[in-house]
Amino acid sequence: MSSSSITSCSVGERGIPSKCICGLGVTTSTSKTQENPGSPFFRCASKQDVNSCTSKKDSHLFKWVEDAVFEEVEDALPRLAIIAEEISKTKAEVNELNVVMKELKEEANFSKKELQKCKLCLKVCFVWFCVITIVLGYVLFREGDKKKLMLGY
Repeated sequence: MSSSSITSCSVGERGIPSKCICGLGVTTSTSKTQENPGSPFFRCASKQDVNSCTSKKDSHLFKWVEDAVFEEVEDALPRLAIIAEEISKTKAEVNELNVVMKELKEEANFSKKELQKCKLCLKVCFVWFCVITIVLGYVLFREGDKKKLMLGY
């Protein structure tokens, strides 16, 4: 856009303007000049002619839409880079947590198998204890043999 056709009387705000320096809202108009035919621009919502802006003191808003959108994008790029970096870090953390979770699952499965082995061993020991107790009871207290157990004599 050529700024020679209309003097830029901008408030100094970057991006898409929300209000004019006079406090009024902003409207969008279309240029009818030969240098910029059909080009959209932002201007003060007042009925004053944009070309009447002669000094900063009494100036109203004028800004090409193209320039405003470019500034919006330009201002957003650093924030997008920061967000992209945060997303990358978060993905790395998620991957690390997935690895830790997989390791914990494997450890839990191993512990479960070890616990099952211990339970089986305990059951076998209990059965053997019961068998030995029954055999000792039978040997010591059988009625057919009248022998007395004498301990320590």
